[in-house]
Amino acid sequence: LRPGAEPLSLGHIAGLGAAVGSALASVIVRKIGKDERSAVLMLYPMMLNFLVMAMIMPFVYQPMPMADMGLVALVSVLAFAAALLLIAAYRRGDAAVVAPMQYSQILWAAVYGLAFFDELPDTQTIIGAGIVILSGLYIVLRETVRGTSSTAPVTRTKSRAATVASPRI
Repeated sequence: LRPGAEPLSLGHIAGLGAAVGSALASVIVRKIGKDERSAVLMLYPMMLNFLVMAMIMPFVYQPMPMADMGLVALVSVLAFAAALLLIAAYRRGDAAVVAPMQYSQILWAAVYGLAFFDELPDTQTIIGAGIVILSGLYIVLRETVRGTSSTAPVTRTKSRAATVASPRI
């Protein structure tokens, strides 16, 4: 979203919304992922997505060719598997290590852009991506050198019954 490169449009808003939603999902999984079932962590975002898309669809619906249904099924299975793996990673690994690893998406996007669309990122994009990736690596290195904190948050030291603000759904 480089300012001035393109006039702002619904695509920009969708990109920002996707980034905010992804970040929010990562924070939620990090906070409650160890205590909550994977099915619950998958169900609520899917329900919200279904409701939002159901509200938007009447305005933009165009029938999909049957030939594309196989690709939609493949993307759905891969996205489901990716979400389960991300939940498992946050459960088993340190969040300070798992979260920056998602920055590899930047590299994959560049590879796929070159492979499928024959486009190369420009200099400003490479510099920006480099800053983001290096900051993620710095966080990983800082957290591994510093080690884990000896203090634990209240939610880790009390049972679910002792914390009134965290109901079981």
